Amino acid sequence: MKLFNWSKDDQEDKTELSRMEFLQMENDQLLDQIESLKLDVTELEAENKAMADQLSRSGFMRRIIRIGMGLGVLALTYALLVLVGERNSNLLWLILIEAAFIIFMGRGEEK
Repeated sequence: MKLFNWSKDDQEDKTELSRMEFLQMENDQLLDQIESLKLDVTELEAENKAMADQLSRSGFMRRIIRIGMGLGVLALTYALLVLVGERNSNLLWLILIEAAFIIFMGRGEEK
């Protein structure tokens, strides 16, 4: 009869089971955290895409691109006028006229 004769094997088995249960619970918690992080990342990616679409639909991005191209043309014109040998007094007025044109070009299509 083994009524009160507990062996060390039984105690070790119980300890091992409690460790396994603890590790299983910890594993489940970590998996839940990973799933919530995946959902957060998915939501942030969707929000990022929506913001990028909104920015591309707005005229701001197109306006910046047009002004950037205009500034490139302005620099090219300046280099060309200096290369041709335009007088400095006329050069300033030509560049100011072109800069005004670029600003008005950037404001176009706002309606």
